[in-house]
Amino acid sequence: MAKCPDYEEEINEGTELNTAPKKYKSYGQYSDKKSLLYGEKDRDEEIFGKKEKEAQDAGDQPITSKVLIELLLCSCAFLGRGLCLNSVGPTLIDLRQIASLTISQAAYIFGSQSSGLLIGSILAKIMLQEFNTQFALGMCLFIQGFSTMLIPAFHSAVIMCIMFLFQGFAIGVVIIGVCSTCIRIGGKKRNGMFLQAAYLGVAIGSVCGPFVARPFLSTVAQVEVDEEDEIISSYINSHSTVAPSVFLVNQSVPLSPAPLNSVPLVMASVLTSTMTPTSPGIVFTQTHVNIYYLIIGIIICIPATSFMVLYWKSGNPIKNPKDDSSKTESLSLNDCTAPLSITIAMTFLLCLFYFGIQDSYSHLVTSFAILGPLKFSTSQGVYISSLFWSSMCFGRLNGIWIAKMISPFKMLLMDISVALIAGAFLMFFADKSAGVLWAFTSVLGLFFATINGAVVAWAAKHLPSNNYILAIIMVGRCAGALVLPTTATTLFEHSGPMALMYIVFTVTCLKLAILLLSQFSVIKYGIDGKLYSRSGMINLT
Repeated sequence: MAKCPDYEEEINEGTELNTAPKKYKSYGQYSDKKSLLYGEKDRDEEIFGKKEKEAQDAGDQPITSKVLIELLLCSCAFLGRGLCLNSVGPTLIDLRQIASLTISQAAYIFGSQSSGLLIGSILAKIMLQEFNTQFALGMCLFIQGFSTMLIPAFHSAVIMCIMFLFQGFAIGVVIIGVCSTCIRIGGKKRNGMFLQAAYLGVAIGSVCGPFVARPFLSTVAQVEVDEEDEIISSYINSHSTVAPSVFLVNQSVPLSPAPLNSVPLVMASVLTSTMTPTSPGIVFTQTHVNIYYLIIGIIICIPATSFMVLYWKSGNPIKNPKDDSSKTESLSLNDCTAPLSITIAMTFLLCLFYFGIQDSYSHLVTSFAILGPLKFSTSQGVYISSLFWSSMCFGRLNGIWIAKMISPFKMLLMDISVALIAGAFLMFFADKSAGVLWAFTSVLGLFFATINGAVVAWAAKHLPSNNYILAIIMVGRCAGALVLPTTATTLFEHSGPMALMYIVFTVTCLKLAILLLSQFSVIKYGIDGKLYSRSGMINLT
């Protein structure tokens, strides 16, 4: 009797599938069914997906010039992010001068940028799924660059806020696109190192932006103060916003131009709370901040053009091809298991607390040094803020190589644990010893630096590799930047400067607890250290 080849092949495959040893830990009914229905090769293909396997194999390949160029462009794109997000404070006086804004109206500038950042983070998944990633990055960087150039071009507060909104939107999309690109080209082994290299660009832009802006800022040309303005002068002097010698009481004398940029950088944002372009007795020279924003826009357009060239050379279509599995590969809330949902929520909180406490400390450490028990001088207060950011820049540079040697979880555990020790020293001794404040501010900056990239690398390793996860991380960053600095500032004002140190220690304790709970969830409920949705499908677009 002749044998049916097809039937015999099915029997052989079925025998091989049923006798294959189980390699994975059970993850509810999902894992058991997969073990019975699929062989090891097919099961890997189903669970990890073709794109996921390609991303993992990328780490085993030698680093090519194409990969290095793409990584350099990602770092340059983040350089523009640092320039845009950290230049508003030092240039705010000049922007108010251009648009004749009051203090309350100037607050809309920050709100517009933050709102755009949040919108861009939410919509980034859709844009990066629909369009080629290099094309989307190039277009968003062009939007970011041109909107930055146009910020001071019109003497209108409405148009200025609209430009900040577009700028923030583009930055939100670029952040998720750059992180996704670093994970893709870095693969399983190098994604942490590549993410640290990209975030180094943010640190460089944050440090360099205010220094580049200084030559273009307006100057104090004349101060006229009469008896009625003596109260204003006393208020300004008591708040250490400018040197007391700048203000002359009961006289009206022209002064040699004293540049506002000669005032320490951090004090520029504090200065805006007491000085306006129409304040009594204060005369400003013409600002050239439009040239500064033009320079930033040109810098941002360089990686934008480069990404478009890469897209053009790749020959890929503008829109990503859609296949039958595109819908099933997407991650949805209904598709999330309970452990995955809880872990994603904890990742959101970890990002909220990290970015919130980083922004809170960087904004208030100068005020703590000057107004706190140690009574630093203005210049010393600014230097300690510069020390924090310089330490972050150095930490991210070292993080590129550290990420190659240890896992993201170990890096996060080390960073948060050391930051917790530093927070404890600051909580107990920052009001008594200047040396403790200097030393552990540097430690905080050094170990805060690598948390950013390590969180993204940890999520890429243990959670579904999906841009929704990156969007959740970014939304957590925006929420933290909106909530914690406001809370810290309020407590600083009403409870005293030491409230800042108590908040740093408390929030760092929460970060450590959240990290340990997240890792426990991954170990207990994950398959080979990774949590999956119910469908088990992965989407890297």
